[in-house]
Amino acid sequence: MGRTAGSTAEGTRQRILDAATELFEQRGFAGTSIRDLAVRVGMTKAALYYHFPSKEEVLQALLTPFLDDIDRVIAATAAGQWTRAELVRRLITQMNERGEFLNSVLSDPSVKHAMFERLGMANRVASLLRVLAGSDDPVALLRGRCAMGALMAGLLHHEHDDSDVRPRHLLLSPDEQNVICSAVLAVLEGNTTRTEPPVVV
Repeated sequence: MGRTAGSTAEGTRQRILDAATELFEQRGFAGTSIRDLAVRVGMTKAALYYHFPSKEEVLQALLTPFLDDIDRVIAATAAGQWTRAELVRRLITQMNERGEFLNSVLSDPSVKHAMFERLGMANRVASLLRVLAGSDDPVALLRGRCAMGALMAGLLHHEHDDSDVRPRHLLLSPDEQNVICSAVLAVLEGNTTRTEPPVVV
């Protein structure tokens, strides 16, 4: 059976997104042009514009599934279906799996300028903070902000080697993920002696 026009278009979109992921990781968002992307995929700029009207649209398509998943977990936690520990563990897992890409785009100032409002990041960050804090108490909110800082610092770390001046993200081992989970939960609970993360099945 031959491919339909829809399936062909979807396959082309995915090839563009795969190429964009590689280029954004290697060169950053600002350092990648539509021409670079078209060359990598093997098509003209006009053909690429048919699928994505702008570079920002490409980045939005890459980030939206990840952000939508986080939104669902935040909503489930707010509804009492997930614990805060489960939320933290899911955030760590999701961000670690996309670490190289997230590290590249989130460290690029042009991304915040281009995408922060487009993706509704202010509301998303506020929702995450409220769920982590567990209340509107000023001390709880402060702990929530500190916990978010610990989470980002632990996950979006930078490593260098002698052959590459660009920072790169290394996937965290399960033990390293446990350390981050313990640190975040310790901040949220006001417990600086926590050493073991809760077991999340």
